[in-house]
Amino acid sequence: MPDSTAGSALPPAPPTPRATEITADGRPVLVELGSNSCASCVAMHRVLDELQSSHGDRLQLVSINILEQPELVGQWKVIAIPTQVFLDGNRRELGRHIGFLSADAIRERFAAAGLPLGPAAADGS
Repeated sequence: MPDSTAGSALPPAPPTPRATEITADGRPVLVELGSNSCASCVAMHRVLDELQSSHGDRLQLVSINILEQPELVGQWKVIAIPTQVFLDGNRRELGRHIGFLSADAIRERFAAAGLPLGPAAADGS
């Protein structure tokens, strides 16, 4: 019997998101709403990993898979994925974006809102 997974075009699943809840610690928050099955969402998981490495001490990252938690679609007013929601340290929404967004663009959005994250951490190599 042939292998049913041969020729599968699905990318490997991204790592498990680092958080699904916002904590009240005063840091700005980026909420990423997406799934493990859309290409832009998978690309956003790589951006979240980069931001966690470079700014994890200054930025809270929350990743929500809306296929696993569909009840949050209405709560977060998601109309398409991926959606990024920018919150200040008091959990007030600063803005949102639909689609892929680079780490640099995310840093620029927070800086424009008066919450600069600082430069990316230098690569230790």
